[in-house]
Amino acid sequence: MAPVTIPVIETERLLLRGPGSADVDTWASFLGDPEFTRYVPTSRVVRTPHERAERQIAIYQQRWEEQPLNAMGWSATLKSDGKFIGLSGIESVPDTADGEIDYFFGKSYWGQGFATEVARAMIRFGLTNTAWNRIVAYIVPANIASVRVIERLGFVYEKDVNYLELAGNPDLILEPPIVALYALPRDQFEPGDALYRVTT
Repeated sequence: MAPVTIPVIETERLLLRGPGSADVDTWASFLGDPEFTRYVPTSRVVRTPHERAERQIAIYQQRWEEQPLNAMGWSATLKSDGKFIGLSGIESVPDTADGEIDYFFGKSYWGQGFATEVARAMIRFGLTNTAWNRIVAYIVPANIASVRVIERLGFVYEKDVNYLELAGNPDLILEPPIVALYALPRDQFEPGDALYRVTT
């Protein structure tokens, strides 16, 4: 099987590229920070931050190898110096015509607009390259910063759901498990004039 060419997305300040082993150590340092992980589902399986990082980077790589354009994941890096600052992805929600978005950045990169920049680019890529009717996000209500990001992009609150029941993975832990579902229909997405360039 031929290797998959992962598209690189350029935004104003960032490059979204395929995840790789060079990202593991920095990602592990993020995972070792309780403030970073407080709104993120964790696993009952005990792993070190480095083991978790290796596993998650591998999952993001496998998305492209096993189900490209159905499950996609990128490393977000600064254009200025190539520094890895987080992971982001978008994938199909089973039994729906939805794509689910996620984005995670190291704490030192919070509050600088990177999440909005990345989310806008991923939504644009997803809606351009799939038949999804809408993009959804599952947000822990206490994560006010993330709520602001998706509301800024036009997402609207729909309902509360039990994320653990939705995920169907008995190893996951999220306390409390109730999250808010936000949705952005295809015809309501406005990319604006933000820089967006895709290369392969």
